[in-house]
Amino acid sequence: MRTDHEKMLDDEFMTDEEKSIRRIEEAGIIRTPLQSRKLANERLRVAICELTDANITNVQVWLDKISTEDPAKALDIILRMLEFSVPKLSRVESQVTTNPGASNLGDLTVRDLQEMVTARRDSDRTHEGEAEDADFKDLL
Repeated sequence: MRTDHEKMLDDEFMTDEEKSIRRIEEAGIIRTPLQSRKLANERLRVAICELTDANITNVQVWLDKISTEDPAKALDIILRMLEFSVPKLSRVESQVTTNPGASNLGDLTVRDLQEMVTARRDSDRTHEGEAEDADFKDLL
């Protein structure tokens, strides 16, 4: 175990992340693979946000330079940047089995559709935990 004096000396030369890791190690906290992956993803998101924040004033200057030479390329860059601020809609395919009394989807009531969605969500939630556990069986 290190003394408090040694810890204070180390603090002067360590980054915040290194200090956090040291505190976790000293506390004896153990992370599961899923927790480690989530932490790594969160750190990556923070790093990207910091990089973006640091260069936000330069973006307009860079776009102006690019647009003088190639306006199409500048527009393409803007469209790619929009992907991070405007959510994309995704196509979802599903197979719907109707009740015996309904011959097609048009015959279903709103209540029937709500019950079908609720049943599907419940089914997905019960299988969700099984998939996460299966991903890490080889690591245990």
